[in-house]
Amino acid sequence: MFIKKFFYFLSEFHYDKVFKYSCKLKFDIFIDIGSHQGEFISRFIKNKKIKKFYCFEPNNFLFRHLLQKYKLNKKIILSSNALGDSEGVKKLFLSNLTYNSSMSNFNKNSKYLKIKNLILNEDEKQNFSEVNQISFDKYFKNKKIKNSFLKLDVEGYEYNVLKGASVKIKDVKYILIENQFSNQYENDFNKIKKLLKKNNFKLIKSFYFPSFHYKDMLFMNENYNK
Repeated sequence: MFIKKFFYFLSEFHYDKVFKYSCKLKFDIFIDIGSHQGEFISRFIKNKKIKKFYCFEPNNFLFRHLLQKYKLNKKIILSSNALGDSEGVKKLFLSNLTYNSSMSNFNKNSKYLKIKNLILNEDEKQNFSEVNQISFDKYFKNKKIKNSFLKLDVEGYEYNVLKGASVKIKDVKYILIENQFSNQYENDFNKIKKLLKKNNFKLIKSFYFPSFHYKDMLFMNENYNK
């Protein structure tokens, strides 16, 4: 599929840009929520200063791929759990464009969503799989994640993940989070910004995707400067 190859090409350029900037930052742990095919893992593993990687990918097909690729690397801990604000079994929509798979509720009135579904020949009411969801706080309750970099790419489910991190978020130094400009999901990025501000996170950098339909926003925990 041409459009699939085209967006993967743009994505590689975008990931390189984020990684190049992140090499200037100092952190010990990388937490990758929405690891997909390991695009960020393969880049950040080059940073020898990172001591440990926690990587989450609930799509079973992609998780098996990651497991096969990184099973011999002792720095990388892989989990097939989805992260959210509660525990239990949830539904994951499986997109034909795998990095568009999501646990978010879709906005039925979104013109962007209707056009995307037409192009990709998708129906958001079908192609679901059941996944196990756990909260960030519960997973990391007894784990040391001080001075960590958290990357969030969960297709509109970011607020749910952060709500489940009300305790351990204080240990995170950097948060990289995707802000989509389309309205395909029933989410409000302003709620995310308020939550981050409440926890003393300040925006330090934005990375626009080449097609300008979203940007990755990098926040820093100001408590680390005190």
